[in-house]
Amino acid sequence: ATFTSSASYLKAGMDMLHDDHWQKYYDLSLELHSCYAEAEYCNGHFQEVGHVARIVITEAKQFQDKLRVNAALIKTLAAQNKHLDAIRIGFNVLSKLGVQCQLPLPDKSIILEDMIASRDMITNMSDTDFLGMKEMNDPNMITAMKFFQILTLC
Repeated sequence: ATFTSSASYLKAGMDMLHDDHWQKYYDLSLELHSCYAEAEYCNGHFQEVGHVARIVITEAKQFQDKLRVNAALIKTLAAQNKHLDAIRIGFNVLSKLGVQCQLPLPDKSIILEDMIASRDMITNMSDTDFLGMKEMNDPNMITAMKFFQILTLC
């Protein structure tokens, strides 16, 4: 019920905007539309998410301004079992963040081997070595990691 109320308030805010709102009130327009897409995803109104995502992707000035609706769109497609479409959008976002991924995906056994190798490497590290690892601070790579997390749902 919370997301239903949120979506209705956000929609009311969007409806109050003037025709040229993307030019005059860009930040407000972006925030209302992005939050609305996220709320409608939570409500299971997937067609509405797609509609609003298209608007934001068309009107957004910068790639970073499209990230929230792209995340909502990927989750929406995954919830509809449109996994390949979700992965394609995710890979497109990742490539713009500087991470190259290719389709078709490698065999699951290769992915599992890599995951086990990574786990083993971390497990075998001492606490001092682990805590001494360099912290990730590249904003594009941090965002990429968030999209990888979303893509694990696919």
